[in-house]
Amino acid sequence: MNRSTFLIALAAAAATAGTMSFPAFAQDASRSAEVRYADLNLGSADGATALKARVTRAANHVCGVTSELSLRAAASAKSCSKTAVAKAMPQVELALAKAGTQLAENGRVVVAAH
Repeated sequence: MNRSTFLIALAAAAATAGTMSFPAFAQDASRSAEVRYADLNLGSADGATALKARVTRAANHVCGVTSELSLRAAASAKSCSKTAVAKAMPQVELALAKAGTQLAENGRVVVAAH
């Protein structure tokens, strides 16, 4: 293989590697969770509280909130969790508003790390 052929092959390999990369949102997609609530009675205060608690637990999970983190990492994870909960709340409020309707059945809320 001469030098020009080698450079062409190298450039082709580099171009192929670039096209095989994952989109920017792929990491965020892996850091999300679905919170299902079909088993809850969202028309009751207990059901609404349970859904909000599930969303908070899911946010803590996707943001990596654990007791084993350093102080800086824990603060970052808690901030991520707070943002994830805040972004999921419109879905929760919509689910609560639709409580008792056919549209509320088999619902889910998506919680994503940001």
